[in-house]
Order: sequence, then structure tokens, then C-alpha cells
Amino acid sequence: MNLKYINNILDSGEGKRTEFKESEKDIPTNIYDTIVSFANTEGGIIILGADNDGYVKGIDPSQSLKFITNISTALNDMDCVSPSMYLSPTEFDHPDGKLIIIEVDRSSIVHNHAGRIYWRDGDADIDVTGNHAKISEIYFQKRSSYSESVIYPALTIDDLSKDLFIEARSIIRGFRSTHPWISISDEQLLRESSLYTKDYKTGEEGLTLAAALIFGKDDVIRNILPAYKVEALLRKKDLDRWDDRLVLMTNLIHTYLKLLEFIRKHLPEKFYQEDAQRKDLRELIFREVIGNMIVHREYTDDRSSDMIIYQNEVIVTNPNIPVFHGPLDPNNFSPYPKNPNIRKFFTAFGWTDEIGSGVRNTTKYLNYYVPEAKPIFFENDLFRTLVPLSYISLSQFANSFITWIDLPIESEDHLKKGLSQIQLDPDLLSVEWKDLILYLVPSWNENGTKLEELDWPKKQELTEEKIKMVPGWNENGTKLMHKKMVYLIKVLILTTEPLKLDKIMEWMDYKNRKRFRDNYIMPLRKVEFISMTIPDNPSDPNQKYEITEKGKLFLAGKDI
Repeated sequence: MNLKYINNILDSGEGKRTEFKESEKDIPTNIYDTIVSFANTEGGIIILGADNDGYVKGIDPSQSLKFITNISTALNDMDCVSPSMYLSPTEFDHPDGKLIIIEVDRSSIVHNHAGRIYWRDGDADIDVTGNHAKISEIYFQKRSSYSESVIYPALTIDDLSKDLFIEARSIIRGFRSTHPWISISDEQLLRESSLYTKDYKTGEEGLTLAAALIFGKDDVIRNILPAYKVEALLRKKDLDRWDDRLVLMTNLIHTYLKLLEFIRKHLPEKFYQEDAQRKDLRELIFREVIGNMIVHREYTDDRSSDMIIYQNEVIVTNPNIPVFHGPLDPNNFSPYPKNPNIRKFFTAFGWTDEIGSGVRNTTKYLNYYVPEAKPIFFENDLFRTLVPLSYISLSQFANSFITWIDLPIESEDHLKKGLSQIQLDPDLLSVEWKDLILYLVPSWNENGTKLEELDWPKKQELTEEKIKMVPGWNENGTKLMHKKMVYLIKVLILTTEPLKLDKIMEWMDYKNRKRFRDNYIMPLRKVEFISMTIPDNPSDPNQKYEITEKGKLFLAGKDI
């Protein structure tokens, strides 16, 4: 969590998943209404110390610790919030004043504040206690959204492993010695963590799928989920099979530990100094990757979770119920909990942080492990995480692009800076310019034709064989490409570093402003390949256009 992230939230204003509350001296009385409404709806973030318009007023620094303690205590008081919630309010030192940030996950169960049930509608917390139809709808949505909360009436505590309860408490104690789960009974822990719950619509109660996955004996898990499997492979020499293999059909605690052990075994150590401590970057990165892999999986899906270590990258795929389809932008995305009760345990273990931290931390630490490299995250039916172990960008080919696509030499510095943001597939580490063109052009054409909004030229035969038929193709290969395709690629290349519209047109030697907007700028914006740097004021004289994460992946030849 950094200043840019907080300022983006404050600038965006209050909404369905954001709430600001002034609280210089006292905790607002309605804060628990908002926490409950967020948990019952889609989750959200509360910023204490900002007014309704997002202006930072700050809180009294001497009251900060008291606020955090009182909020945490109230959330564990069944008379205040029921069922209890385990949140971790955090201090944030904003230049304009101290803030307290409370991130609330969407819950798999229905919570109430002082007996009242709230639902988030726009930027308002709506009391729906007497609205039986709405409450039934909330219960139905949660039951259908979270398979981890499905109740198994025949599942009993005897089907769970006593040793795993002991091991779980030991892990929690090592991370946070005052955690309330350490000192309560196994039965009470299951209830307070929502692993034993009641469906108030049907009256059914019992242990859930999450309880079986975290604490279940192996034969119990295999009985409930016969197709469930997590597989880790090393493919550096034998790419058709494997050099080493790990197959897991066990509880989530041991799954996490064994996957991390596999990473330690096959990736080199690199150390990093943080908070005056020497830390293993390999563990900092894959602690997040593996945590996300387990916490966000859809466990009723028969497909396996796979982690494959190649020579130049690690690829993780995970069965998923997507919120949308496409690449995540690590700097601008709305995290969405898939299994909030499982995630609560991994947070208590110290294996995951606040929601969305996995993406941000993986991005942060990878930059130290492989300088300049960035992970890539695809939200689809199979969630994919690509972690490069080597780095190459288009920047080293800037001069070749200038010649090949006919741009003025004055754009050289701009392009070198911008194209450094376009990370290529790590397997292209030793590629030469002519081979790069044979890789990129067919990819652009194949992916571009799938996007109707671009009106991408059809029936272009841009295969490797066709491209090689053009004399001097590695210098003049654009003669084979339709003029519109060339212009679209030019715009993407020029906007790898923010650039004003007039300068884009000048460097492309294009005169008609309206036609340029209609044919190139607007289609690229519609498919979210480029965006405005000042979207709230399109006519701002300082307005520029810049490529998006989705556009970067397209330009790098990735199938998006």
C-alpha cells in the first residue's frame, strides 16, 4: 500500500467499494454499518481521516493506536458484529495527515451490526433487516458464489486431523502470538472462523468445504473432491515430460509448505535487505504466488492447479471463477476475494497479506530478483500467473523499429524509453531483429483480427513464409502489411511513453485530426489498448495518450 494507491482511491471518490469517514477524535458510530455492508456485498476499503469528498483531514496521532484497538475489539464482539470479523486496520502516514485504512473482504456469510443487516447500494449503507426478499437474495448469492462455504452435514470433527489443528496454532503463534484463535478449542475455532456455519435459509448447519480443505484428513479430501490435484513440475531439460515432479492431493497447509519447498529446491537464492533484515527474494515472490494459487482457486473445478518451472519463467495456472477476462494491471485493479474464509486462515498464518497484496508484492519483489522484469496476471477461467526468470524488452530494437516502421529519427529517445516497458517472452532472450519480426507480425495480425472494434484488416496472409517472400522483409516488411495495421501499430509504439495527440500525428505524418481520432485513437481506446493520462478532462491542454497493460501485452506478441 503506497501513497499513489491511496491517492487514487481518494481521487476516485466514494462508491460501492469505497467509504471515507472523518474521525479526528472519535471513531464514527456508523463505521460498523459500513464494514458489515461491505462484507455482505462486494467488499471494500474504508479510509478514516478523510471527508466525503476525499480531502484528508487526518486523525489525532495520539488516538491512532486506540482507534485500531477499539475497532479490532468491536469486530470480535458478537454483540457488535455477528458473526465476528477478523480485520487488520493499518496506519498510513499521508502528507496531509495520519489515516487508518480498513480493507474489508466480501464475506461468504451474512453479517449484522447490533442485529441489523446492511447492504451496500452505491455509496450508501442500506438497512435491509426487514426486507426478507433481499436477505434471501443475499444468502442465495453467497451460497452460489462461494463453494468453500457449502455445508457437508455428514462431515464431522472426527474427519479432521488433530495434528493439523496443533500445526495451525503453532504457525499462527509464530506470526502473531496474541491471535485469539491460539487459545480457544478446536470446535470454537471452527465456528469463529466460519468453517462451521449455519444456512439461515434452509436451517442446515455443519462443517464446510473450507474446513475439509484446511483440516481434513487426506482420504476425506479425496472423498469430497476426487479430482482435486495440485501439480508442480520442473521442465528445464525434458520439456515434453519433466525433470522433477510433485503431485499433491492433501490439505492446504501442507500443500503450501510443499510447493514452497519445491521452489527452494529448483530456483536460486537471491537475498535482499528489508527492514534491516536479510530476506530471500525467491521466497518473498513465491510465497505470494503460491498463496494466491491456493486462496483463489475454485475447488469444485475438476482441473488441477499447476506450477511449472521452465528455464526462463515459472507459469502457474489455476481453476478460477473470473470476475472479468483479460490481464490485470498491478497498479490499477480492484481485488476480489474468491475464498475469503480460506484466505482468513492464510492471513492468520502470515502467508498472505491484505487483499490484492499478492499481485502488488510479486511485482515489487520480482523487480529485485530479475531487474526490470514484471509478472503477468491473466484473469480467465484458468487464472494464469507468468513469472519471468530473465528479462528482455523491445527497447534494444528501437532503432530497427524506427527504420522498419518509418518514424523520424527524432523519436529515438522517446521510443527507447517507451519500448523498455514492453517486456518480451523470456524465451526471446537471444533473439535477433529478423526473428523478432517473424514472431511479432503474425501474432499482431492473429490477435488483432479477433477484436471487432479495431476494424483490423482482414485476409492478410502474414505467416512466416509470406513475410520472407518480401524482398528486404526485415527492413521493409511493412509493405506486406495493410496500411491501417501499420498505423495502429505505430500509435501503440509511440504511446509506450505518454505523448500528445499532435506529436503522434506529426511523427506519423498524418494531417486529418478527425479521421485520425475516428480510425485509430478511438478504436484503440475501445479495446483498452491506450488511455488518456487525464481522463477526467479530455480537453486538457496537457492531455496525452499512453499504452495500457493490455496494449503492452498485445505489442509484445502475447495472446490476450
